[in-house]
Amino acid sequence: MHYAEDADIEMVSNFVTWESKDGQRYRFFQRKLKKRRGRRGGARRGGARRRGQGRQGRFYQAQPSTLELAPGVVFPTAHTILLIERAAAGEAFIAKKMFDGSSDDNAADVTAVIGAPQTAEAGAAEEPVKSPLLARPSWRMRLAFFPADATADDKPDYELGMRLLDNGVSRDMVLDYGDFAIKAKLDKIEALPKPSC
Repeated sequence: MHYAEDADIEMVSNFVTWESKDGQRYRFFQRKLKKRRGRRGGARRGGARRRGQGRQGRFYQAQPSTLELAPGVVFPTAHTILLIERAAAGEAFIAKKMFDGSSDDNAADVTAVIGAPQTAEAGAAEEPVKSPLLARPSWRMRLAFFPADATADDKPDYELGMRLLDNGVSRDMVLDYGDFAIKAKLDKIEALPKPSC
């Protein structure tokens, strides 16, 4: 980040997550590093567990802290799967509560506007990264993330615009925080070998 009246800051953020295939358990680890005068950010570790489909859950951290998750809250992978299913069904709007552990607050209210389907060839010529994993149908989407206690008049904390492929990969995205935006691009992708079991 470049500031007009202060020293530049390089920020490195690592966010590692694990989510069970049934969508009932979720773990995360987050570390932030600010490279200015050797200052470091903090690290957070935690997770969440649901008590069954559509039932209330519990969020926990390494520090003594618990938070009840409301029924119907989903974790990030389950949310992505839901977006793809709804997009494939031709729906243009979805609202859902999603918990990712990025803050101590409860699940964010996420609203998504889904654009028309795009073919696998759409934009492929301009893509610097070539892979069979990217030659897939997709949808342009715009997601708005609201805090759990937001009122009808509140603006979202941030918005995310992306092209989401039907396999869950995002080819490009823009994080819009209102005052500034961050454009993210995919530099590399590779398929993991199939397990022998």
